[in-house]
Amino acid sequence: MSDAAARMDEDGLRVPALIAYGLYLIAPLNGATAIAGVILAYIKRGEARGTVWESHYRNLIRVFWISLIVLAIAFGIVIEAFGGMIFTLVTTDGNPPPAMVGSLFLFLPALWMGGLFLTVWYYYRTVRGFIRAIDGKAY
Repeated sequence: MSDAAARMDEDGLRVPALIAYGLYLIAPLNGATAIAGVILAYIKRGEARGTVWESHYRNLIRVFWISLIVLAIAFGIVIEAFGGMIFTLVTTDGNPPPAMVGSLFLFLPALWMGGLFLTVWYYYRTVRGFIRAIDGKAY
């Protein structure tokens, strides 16, 4: 394969990877761009097999699904906790047991720390992949 053809193939996989990483970087602001990014990663994944770009598309897909699963679990826990609190407030005429209030106050910092950990992990994987894609290196 000539150098020009190899360069064309590389750009045909590099540019979509960079676009997907860019979509992931702005996804925490709206969420929808991550969906577009993972669709792009799934479309280009087949073409990238056996190249350095395969690891980038694999990373993009993993980051999306792990983040989605963790957020779904966290959302379920929050709904359960605050739904239980509302139910307790209604059934006790606004006087919940102190243990329930205390457990919610302990729960909030743990939830905040989990969210912080997920955010740092998400941006680390995305920014690291973006930088390595710019350099043309495997993830």
